[in-house]
Amino acid sequence: MKIVASVIPRNFEEAQNIDVSKYDGVDLIEWRADFLAKEEIITVAPAIFEKFAGREIIFTLRTSREGGNIELSDQEYIALIKEINAIYNPDYIDFEYFSHKAVFNEMLDFPNLVLSYHNFKETPENLMESFSEMTKLAPRVVKIFVMPNSEQDVLNLMNYTRGFKALNPEQTYATMSMGKLGRISRIASDIIGSSWIFVSIDNNSNAPGQISLNDMKKIIEVLDADS
Repeated sequence: MKIVASVIPRNFEEAQNIDVSKYDGVDLIEWRADFLAKEEIITVAPAIFEKFAGREIIFTLRTSREGGNIELSDQEYIALIKEINAIYNPDYIDFEYFSHKAVFNEMLDFPNLVLSYHNFKETPENLMESFSEMTKLAPRVVKIFVMPNSEQDVLNLMNYTRGFKALNPEQTYATMSMGKLGRISRIASDIIGSSWIFVSIDNNSNAPGQISLNDMKKIIEVLDADS
């Protein structure tokens, strides 16, 4: 299980002033580049990769289609991903599979893909089909974050993750039922077969229901205790 925290600079100065020490205890750094203007992403990139040199980094462009902060066409989206990958070769590239499915064929040679799906409105009835379709493509990680509207929605996400992980033990999954209702899915990651836990730094959450790094460390300590 890996702890993931996002870094979300809104300009070059913020990127330069990131306090890296706050990310001690974090296994994966997710650079959320979508809070920058499109033309600033390449400009800010050197500061991010220098700050977190030697750390595992996920490059994420979360578009407005999936709850993010940037509007991009398919071609703009994939061009930025390819440019960042060619120059900096991040450990993981997040790709919004269902939103940019039309250009997915251009990503087939990428060994570091996180195929992601985010739904901030609901847990769709066809969630099992989404798990199946993304799993068949065998990316490095299948990532599914959905919003529950009932306790059953939370249980469905957890059960599907456990089931698909049992059938595909070599596949890495990162799944989450969001919001307060879905917090149990964050805490139960190990049990359900989800390999990543996303946490906030300084209680500045960028996702509903996210738990702070300090609180998550305490929870893990309690769960790992022998008595």
